[in-house]
Amino acid sequence: MYFGSVKFFKHVIVAVTILLIVIPCVFCFLLGLKNAKLETENEKLKTEIGEYQLSGHQSRYESDELFSLYKENLENKEGFLKLAYEYDEGLYKAAAGLNGDAAPTASTEAITAAPDTTAEFTHSGTIILDDDPDKIDSGRASYEMLYPDLYAELPDNIVYNDDMDYVYLTFDDGPSKYTQNILDYLDAYKIKATFFVVPDGSEESNARLKKIAEKGHTIGIHTASHEYNKIYESVDAYLEDFKTAYDRVYEATGIKCTLFRFPGGSINDYNKEIREELIAEMTRRGFVYFDWNVDTSDALGATWTEMYNNVRTQTIDKNRAVILMHDYNGGWNTILVLEDIIKWIIGNGKRTFHIDKLTEYVKPVQF
Repeated sequence: MYFGSVKFFKHVIVAVTILLIVIPCVFCFLLGLKNAKLETENEKLKTEIGEYQLSGHQSRYESDELFSLYKENLENKEGFLKLAYEYDEGLYKAAAGLNGDAAPTASTEAITAAPDTTAEFTHSGTIILDDDPDKIDSGRASYEMLYPDLYAELPDNIVYNDDMDYVYLTFDDGPSKYTQNILDYLDAYKIKATFFVVPDGSEESNARLKKIAEKGHTIGIHTASHEYNKIYESVDAYLEDFKTAYDRVYEATGIKCTLFRFPGGSINDYNKEIREELIAEMTRRGFVYFDWNVDTSDALGATWTEMYNNVRTQTIDKNRAVILMHDYNGGWNTILVLEDIIKWIIGNGKRTFHIDKLTEYVKPVQF
């Protein structure tokens, strides 16, 4: 009897062994064919993309020897890029975007050919020759091309104020129903402060923002949503949120904010994956962020006594102090303690402090 015999099991073992060898080999062969096809399509796509990127310049160069050189000799990338750079930076950038591995070598050649050109490197290692967002530069991170009008208008060569013994009151998360109370106390003592706002675009919010601006206080961007998981998901997400808040403040007040505060501060548990890139990008755009070195802990539910003591103990030995308070999340306790904090700052008997608002001329306090 064949089935169940030793011979039968020998045949089964041989058949299984053959299948275990043949099937993976066939699979690998088919996969190799597929990858080769994809690689061919990928190279074709790179060339098509390059031609598309360069097409924006074709109207200027269609009768030009330089454009013809590119069209006729795609393989001589390095020589073409050097020539392109000497002729026109925009055309050079379009061509350099054709493939990532050719660009760094060509960029080095280009810099050698033009030693007076100032260049900087992105995190990807590709040279950026200028900050014109309208020019093509595939070496930049995608978020650098977002919102080309979202740049701070700061003066050149800023010299920071000599602000020894200065105290800066800052209020996060407003405007809110508490904003007018804060403004009243500030008015009563003729002092200016800084509001890092979370505008919602409503008429009520806009009216409060306008009042803050009319009183001469500094308005900085805090966030539009204050949803940590959302805004710190990526640099793109943060920029989208920031742009929303920025536009709302501008629409309400006509102010183009230059200062901002990261929700949770520049170092927090939510932004650690994107922190370095995010700070670098906001700095590249010219915006200035402020953290703090005195925390009232009002948003954590501190009592009147705790807030008052926090300010006294943390401020007294600081050369200059940036005090964190909250417009909305502080609640009525912040309003109740504010006047007493102001009184202590200006008449503590140990040091003579000055209270002022933050500006771009104040050296930032950063974690």
